[in-house]
Amino acid sequence: MTQKHKWKIVFFLFLLIGSFSTKGQEKGKHFTFNEISETHYRKAINDNFNAIPIMINDSIRLEKALKKIDKTYNKYEIDFASSELCKSPRCLLTFKGYYPNLDILVFFIQDYHFENAIFIKENKDFLDKRLRRFNGSFGVMSKNGFWVGLERDNCDNYLQIEICKITEVGTWSIINFNFKTIDINSEENKPIFWVNENTIYIAVIELTNTDNSHQKKFYEIKFDY
Repeated sequence: MTQKHKWKIVFFLFLLIGSFSTKGQEKGKHFTFNEISETHYRKAINDNFNAIPIMINDSIRLEKALKKIDKTYNKYEIDFASSELCKSPRCLLTFKGYYPNLDILVFFIQDYHFENAIFIKENKDFLDKRLRRFNGSFGVMSKNGFWVGLERDNCDNYLQIEICKITEVGTWSIINFNFKTIDINSEENKPIFWVNENTIYIAVIELTNTDNSHQKKFYEIKFDY
């Protein structure tokens, strides 16, 4: 058996395992991961299920949100801000947009090589004192309040995907999974988007030790929750 055929078998087994379940997920949470054609991918782009964010210039409203986040900085963020000669971790924050149909404000807080996302729902029951950080890079919101984002470390060359749900009382991570042999295709205008309430299309680069390494591929990720 040639080395090329061995790698094809390994990659096939990897996808087969990944198509059944996410490692360490609770019972009832799983996803399927299937390759689709580029034509299929591009036809779906214009009919995507993405929520559309808008920018707001209400400084009082934004300051209120920032004060909520101020209470939640961890030691890592404080130390990182200090290394960047910032007086406060606020210098790491960027307002990414407001989703009016979902009443959700999204902020990104910079890590060393990637962004984490913070979500605030302007609701009295939203647990702002426990605002968690979620994968933010290349992040996209669905029309029903699911978010998909990546973690992008400087030396990484594989997908680290997290799907979370923003509810009336807080944000919950529902699925996390890593793929070791593919990476996001950052050259695509929309490398990741929602197709419906539980399906994502993603454009990637396949990274293997075969002659076909760095091939462009397109996949459907469908999850049940």
